[in-house]
Amino acid sequence: MPLVADGKAKTVAHDELWAIGFWMIVKGARPIRPVRVFVSYEALAQLDPFDIRDLASAFEHFERFRARIEAAASDKFDRDGRGEV
Repeated sequence: MPLVADGKAKTVAHDELWAIGFWMIVKGARPIRPVRVFVSYEALAQLDPFDIRDLASAFEHFERFRARIEAAASDKFDRDGRGEV
């Protein structure tokens, strides 16, 4: 089942992982099944290597590419199932 955005969840920096974390939910799952997703700063830099200068720009970059990142997370979840997304 695909993942969909959780409109209430905030994005959070995870310094230990060098990543931005956010929540998505499994579409149609009852009860609601949340999935934690992390996107590394390295992955963000691959989207546009000239835009990541600091944490604030990483968040801006994440928001600019959010739809693409969420689609990639959903595709990976569909392909690999449970576990790390």
